[in-house]
Amino acid sequence: MVNDGTLDIPGTGAGDMNNLWSNPPLGPTAPVGEILLAGTAIRIELPPSLHQLAVDRYEAIRKHIERADSPLHDRVRIFYPQGSMAIRATIKARKRVDGFDIDIIAELILPLSLTPAEVLDLLFAAINGPPGSRYHGMVERQTRCVTVYYADGMHLDVTPTVLIDERAPRLSCLFHAKAEEPPASHKRVLMNSFAFCDWFNELTPANVSFAMAYAERAAAFDRIAILADAEVKPVPAHSTIEGGKSTTVVALQLLKRNRNLRHEKRKGMRLPPSVMMAKIAAETSVPGASIAGALESIAGAIQSTLEAAEREERLVDVRNPRCQDERFTDRWPENRQAQRLYIEDLKLLRQQLAALMSDSLMLDQKRDLLVAMFGEGPAQSTVDEYAATIGRSIQSGNRLVSPLGRIVPSVAAAAPFVVKSGPAQPRPHTFFGTRWKG
Repeated sequence: MVNDGTLDIPGTGAGDMNNLWSNPPLGPTAPVGEILLAGTAIRIELPPSLHQLAVDRYEAIRKHIERADSPLHDRVRIFYPQGSMAIRATIKARKRVDGFDIDIIAELILPLSLTPAEVLDLLFAAINGPPGSRYHGMVERQTRCVTVYYADGMHLDVTPTVLIDERAPRLSCLFHAKAEEPPASHKRVLMNSFAFCDWFNELTPANVSFAMAYAERAAAFDRIAILADAEVKPVPAHSTIEGGKSTTVVALQLLKRNRNLRHEKRKGMRLPPSVMMAKIAAETSVPGASIAGALESIAGAIQSTLEAAEREERLVDVRNPRCQDERFTDRWPENRQAQRLYIEDLKLLRQQLAALMSDSLMLDQKRDLLVAMFGEGPAQSTVDEYAATIGRSIQSGNRLVSPLGRIVPSVAAAAPFVVKSGPAQPRPHTFFGTRWKG
């Protein structure tokens, strides 16, 4: 352990961190750490087959809200995805093994004179419907949205908004009304998630070579998942385009997963907001970066932003670049302790990432790191798949494996070496974190 609290790991100095940016696109000779990061991201994201299912479901809810006997009949101006779904960064939910949370905006044609509670109650009544109707009993009113719960674990959060200025497309207000708080605490919050997502996507275009390689892996894993679960609705055509994303988006998914893991046992604490993370991620986006390079850049930028606020003894203030009055950090951090805690989480993640990409660690050690960073479920599955790939390559005689686990052309390898896959055993040191299922 060195004086600044970081780990003194051979091969993880500044030069190695700089090399994170120059890793080649995914392929047989890509660094082991990069391949493992890609495999993990694919296992935690919304798969292509379920993406279309989510689209179908929010379209069905839109039609349900607009039915003839609905209190919002002819009152829905537009339905559109917001947040992670709009930027293709949706991941598995924090507390459910197979669940995904999909965020939808329902822009309503309503007078601004209605109170926040009245708007939320109206949307709840429209979705819940009368006894015996499609969604009755599946719906819960939240502080800012109405949630629809599906039996397969998917949640749809429908947030009602009202357009403020038709000259500024999608500039709206959402409604905050916590049921247990007095009406005096209820409020309207200015927002423009549509413009933010448009801004984010402009700054994070997909690199063609990476997008093709990632899409191929995502589609292959999706086909395996569909065969294992007959109830999943397959949409093969969508599988070919869903992977068309940038390394920035993939890195953002991994960062959100790591955040969820760190907060799993922190009961009652709010999560650092995904939209804050996305905003900073877009600002750091660099075309051609590897997943590891993008992840290091985003984590480092968020850490620097939080540390700057700490030095000034204030809470961080991050805003929508397309709507400066919209604060992405209006509910987190609750206090500076929460802010400092996430700074430490990011420091640990960056140390772990450097070790994962280092040539000084063996494959089984990288597996343990991956478990500590993103959870045992996706990490172990990814390593198992990689080990199987190594086995097939050796059997075919076309590839050999270096002692560090990277597949190399047989003419360049002196001798094969395979690390057998087995149950992950995270080290007791805090660098490796703690075990987390899912």
